[in-house]
Amino acid sequence: MRNVEVERAIKAPLSSVWAVLADYPNIVDWNDGVANSYAIGDATEGVGAQRQVELGSKGSIKNRETVTEWVPEQIMVVAIDKIEKQPIKQATMTFTLSDGGETTPFTMSYDYEPKGGPLAYIYGPILDRLLNKGFNGFIDSLEPAAQDRAVT
Repeated sequence: MRNVEVERAIKAPLSSVWAVLADYPNIVDWNDGVANSYAIGDATEGVGAQRQVELGSKGSIKNRETVTEWVPEQIMVVAIDKIEKQPIKQATMTFTLSDGGETTPFTMSYDYEPKGGPLAYIYGPILDRLLNKGFNGFIDSLEPAAQDRAVT
């Protein structure tokens, strides 16, 4: 199992950052890396909520994601249940938030198992760098979305 973690102090209040993340099926509305997203089933928040996420410019990379832990304004854990067209067998994403007053300390941790057996040891570090870049892009998109929520 490999791990990629990014941390940043987001310049927006905790409640606004959480509000963006908690609008679970609508990640496409603010994340530049998402081509399409939608809820699977009736639950749109909380443990058990599922979404389909299509990544890339054409949406060719598809993930089905399920919330496994949900503590409002503190933590959200998402299991990536089905991963298509990626060299990853399974993954879990954890978002951790803290109250920092005018900023929100935010951590995104991604635990994953690459496909490929022994070859994964060779390309794992390359995949880590790509994921790190993508997750920093995620936060780059999250911050202005949270700032917009704080204003409204």
